[in-house]
Amino acid sequence: MVRVAEGDETAFEILMRRHEDNVFRLAVRVFGGDADEARDVAQDVFIRLWENPRAWKPTALFSTWLYRVTMNRALNRLRMKHVKSFFSLSDVKEEELPGTTAADAPDRKSMEDEEKIRFEREFNRLPPRQRAALHLRYREELPVEDAAAALGVSVKSMESLLYRAKQTLRARLQRVNEKRSSNNEQ
Repeated sequence: MVRVAEGDETAFEILMRRHEDNVFRLAVRVFGGDADEARDVAQDVFIRLWENPRAWKPTALFSTWLYRVTMNRALNRLRMKHVKSFFSLSDVKEEELPGTTAADAPDRKSMEDEEKIRFEREFNRLPPRQRAALHLRYREELPVEDAAAALGVSVKSMESLLYRAKQTLRARLQRVNEKRSSNNEQ
């Protein structure tokens, strides 16, 4: 980052290549799987990083700071997206609603694929901060302290986010499985 702050493009490219997948994956989780929105956020994060490299202070781990910047950018963009969709609710088509994509079709080849789809659908229905907390902790395998710092919350708040997210996800998956079982019995 010191070299980036001095205008070293090669250092920036190395830094970007090293972290772009993690930034993208976190943004995808915040956006519930929307890769286009996530790409836009990732691009914005790295543009801002290039334009203002002195925003990072060496007192924080770079990766933790970068996760926090990504979360802030993604949540801000998500808020704006919700505001825009609020004003255009009448324009929404049924096929654009969550859970109605071709990937959700019931005639999946294997049970494992169906479970993954159900899990992803329910995961994507979690509030963005809960999705991000789970992603940072379990997909990126960050320690709770680092994940909390990335989200800008206390360790206790992070633990609470994780607990609520797991409880909600577990309950939703159980309901889906019960509903599926009762449909199979009929």
